Amino acid sequence: MDYIRQITYEMKTQRMMTWVSVGGTALSIFLVMAFFMADQVRIVGVSPESDRDRILTGENISVRIVNGKDSTSSSGAASYETCRKLYGGLDGIEKISYMSAWPETYNAGLPGRKSVPVSVRHTDEAFWSLYELRFLYGQPYDEASCESGERIVVISRSLARSLFQEEDVVGRDILLQHVPYRVIGVIEDVSPMMRTTGTDLFLPLGPKERTETGYNGFMGNVQAQLLPVAGVDEESIKRQVESRYATINSTLGKEGKRFIYHGQPYNAEIVASESYGSNTTPDLSDKRAGRYMVYIVMTLLPAINLGSMTRSRLRHRVSEIGVRRAFGARRVSIVMQILVENFIITILGGIVGLVLSIVFMLVFYGTFFPTDSASMLVNEMAPSFEMLFTWKAFGIALAFCFVLNLLSATLPAWRASRIQPAVAIAKAR
Repeated sequence: MDYIRQITYEMKTQRMMTWVSVGGTALSIFLVMAFFMADQVRIVGVSPESDRDRILTGENISVRIVNGKDSTSSSGAASYETCRKLYGGLDGIEKISYMSAWPETYNAGLPGRKSVPVSVRHTDEAFWSLYELRFLYGQPYDEASCESGERIVVISRSLARSLFQEEDVVGRDILLQHVPYRVIGVIEDVSPMMRTTGTDLFLPLGPKERTETGYNGFMGNVQAQLLPVAGVDEESIKRQVESRYATINSTLGKEGKRFIYHGQPYNAEIVASESYGSNTTPDLSDKRAGRYMVYIVMTLLPAINLGSMTRSRLRHRVSEIGVRRAFGARRVSIVMQILVENFIITILGGIVGLVLSIVFMLVFYGTFFPTDSASMLVNEMAPSFEMLFTWKAFGIALAFCFVLNLLSATLPAWRASRIQPAVAIAKAR
């Protein structure tokens, strides 16, 4: 309690230095958190992709064919059957969904009216349990609809408004590529920052999509998205998949063919980085090193400035420190008080900086956040508060404050504690 009273008194008597320190800390936290948010917004799990940070994606396949001395290779999205062989029935997987590897562009319209281009993704029935898309009207399609190839669709609110000028259009027909489809569900629009769910229209992954193949039946336009059971190691999933590659190659080797393993399935960080191809193994080491270097610079530069401010504050307190030392105050006690005082200032600045970074990103999100969505109708939507403020972000800010405090205050506090009482009192005169 004495610490708090003393710290409060010092902050009141040195208001200018206190607010300069708080402002400097706030600016540092603001810059770090803005950088962190822009980096993490494509990875953090938030509805309707609440498990985005846990989901693993397997989509590409690379095949090499050897014919005598000659060899050829090809790579691209896998076929439905290939995906099932590689990812179906893995141990430690809670949910798995098969869907088109990328959205396609269709023309959607009504009879006698001009059509509009929309983004379309084919998915199986498990897609609706993997993601929490909110149905405003109707319901999703089921397994039977996928297997039968029924001509039904789920559309976004924006598409319903664009075509019908109203939202509740369940049971109505629309034309896709001039073919009639029945609307069975209308969902809430999804933020363009959602890579998988930010689509205008969803179709069942039917028999046509499941049998469509190329290059010896290995390739197509399908990807698998896997949600591991909580606590299951990502590497254990990859080891199982790599083992399946080996099993398949033991058979294909007799035909001079071979699947090349490139570390799939990929986690959210790799998918968001887009630093991989169908015939390459992703390596994020350079990107991570660059990111860590930015964090280090953003920590050291303000720490040096705040350290100078701390030394300036302590110069005004030389006599106080000398008197305390003369009355038997231990050095560790003086160091702890200065550290705690500086930490409180740092926390105050950290809170201000964190709030400013969230407000700034909400206002200027278009400049910093890339659009992953394929939607042609929902072009802009501000990030939600949950995207920006997560406990991980809060923990980063708190850790940054703690490190900043140690770097900026430890050395000045240690030097102040070593002042001899007589020298300190003499200097104060």
